[in-house]
Amino acid sequence: MTTSAAWVGTIALSDLIAALWVAPLAGTVTDRSNPYRLIWLTQVLAMANSCLIWLLVVVSVVSPWLLLAWAVIDATLQGFNQPARMMVTGALAPHGRVSQAIAANSIAANIARSIGPMIGGLVMVHSGVSDVFLLNAVSFIAIMAVLLHVRPWIDRPGLAARSSHFTGDIVSGYRYILRTPHVAVLFALTLSFSLLARPFTELFPALAGGTFEGGPDTLGMLMAAQGVGALFGAGWMLKKRTLGMSVRITFAAACGIALSLTLFSLTDTLGFALPLIASAGLFHVVCNIGMQTMAQTMSEPAMRGRVLALYTLVFRAGPALGAFLIGYAAHWFDLKVLIGLAAGMFLVGIVFTIPTVQRVYFSKHANQQPWGIDK
Repeated sequence: MTTSAAWVGTIALSDLIAALWVAPLAGTVTDRSNPYRLIWLTQVLAMANSCLIWLLVVVSVVSPWLLLAWAVIDATLQGFNQPARMMVTGALAPHGRVSQAIAANSIAANIARSIGPMIGGLVMVHSGVSDVFLLNAVSFIAIMAVLLHVRPWIDRPGLAARSSHFTGDIVSGYRYILRTPHVAVLFALTLSFSLLARPFTELFPALAGGTFEGGPDTLGMLMAAQGVGALFGAGWMLKKRTLGMSVRITFAAACGIALSLTLFSLTDTLGFALPLIASAGLFHVVCNIGMQTMAQTMSEPAMRGRVLALYTLVFRAGPALGAFLIGYAAHWFDLKVLIGLAAGMFLVGIVFTIPTVQRVYFSKHANQQPWGIDK
């Protein structure tokens, strides 16, 4: 509608707009709530929201501002759903297998990320954009079926007591993260990763239509390349590893995605760009699985919902803000160059934090700390 990279970044900013007020509430709500009922409610509302955007497109009343409002609503619902869904993934996993459960969940997501854009691109070309939203709404039926199947294992009361004040629980979540060194370092990594390295996927539409002068087929190829790389990365993470090894792999993958995106910024040919995007997708999902595993296993059970909610805030809001800033700056500078510069800054930050990582996670004192139930 606008042929503007800035508007693409603005729509991505909807995650930040919603997450800033949702995440502090969602963590406490997740710790206090029945996971099954919370996930069911958010999915029903998300399905209704998908039907709404389909209807708006069909009657041709969509504008950039209306699309932004819809995206904020969608991000709000996902903000309440995500921490509960992450907790359920950990709860369904056998003891000591949280990382594999997260990896298996990532494989499922990235198979969808690979196949979905291909289907979406074909539907847009041969049928229209509205039918893509309709298919998305119908797909929620599968989610409802899965929820009914796992209900016996997740239909239980929340773990946090409701006797304390709701606001006090929110504040205690922030204090726990700031005052727990291994969790604080994890959040520093997540923030820099999300702000500087992760936004490349949000900018795919601008890259496809602007940098590579393509259409839905080019967008589908970029998304499919990222999804295929992520699929291989998630498959590799299925192997059981110690928590210490997972930490090392997480920081190594952070360096890997920074290098991949830096090389991507130096090419103008789609044929060379796609393998680099696949490489970035591989390192992205490995780093994501590692960080999420650390968030799940290094946090206290009664605090886990708040830790995962704030992790989700950073992981979703960071890319939204990063994509907005990069997209806005693309008015004056080449988009690929900006992505490469951000990745380079991320790599420099990782190198400078290595001494802190060594002290917090691998020193003799650190090895004596009870990191969680899954060390």
